[in-house]
Amino acid sequence: MIDRLLALLLLAGSALFTGCVNFKPTPDHTQIYVLAANVEPSADLTDKPRCYVGRVELPGFLEGSRILSRSASGTVVSAPRARWAEPPSEGLPRAIALHLQATGRAHVRAHYPWSTRDTELINISVQFERFSANAEGLIEVIAQWQIVGPDGAVQEGRYIAPQMHWDGLHVADYV
Repeated sequence: MIDRLLALLLLAGSALFTGCVNFKPTPDHTQIYVLAANVEPSADLTDKPRCYVGRVELPGFLEGSRILSRSASGTVVSAPRARWAEPPSEGLPRAIALHLQATGRAHVRAHYPWSTRDTELINISVQFERFSANAEGLIEVIAQWQIVGPDGAVQEGRYIAPQMHWDGLHVADYV
């Protein structure tokens, strides 16, 4: 009796689980975006100051891979079918390093998440206050930065990006 009950349970279980296997696959239309994907590096950086871009600080809600904006009511909204290829906390140091090298003014030897033991490097750290778009289509990038030289000299400042607009629909224009 127990053998028949066990066989019946196994048969019922296998019938249920085959339903999961028989679903037709659907394509994933999620767009994946990388920060600074189109930045061209400078040709020669040998005589430029050597730098390290440290960990970038972001508001906590931006730590994931979702691309977010703010609605008119102030709620955070995720862009449908769009994601970052890497968390912004890892992508932004790389993007900053690429942009610094593209200007031809700095030779970035390493960036977060890679550590460096070279004490002769200039350390750059950035703390973002805003890194999103609002309901009016204004992209807001506001950050405080700090540069610490090998001699311990500190320079600090605040960056407010020029006004950039987004239509709220095309994520590629936002990133």
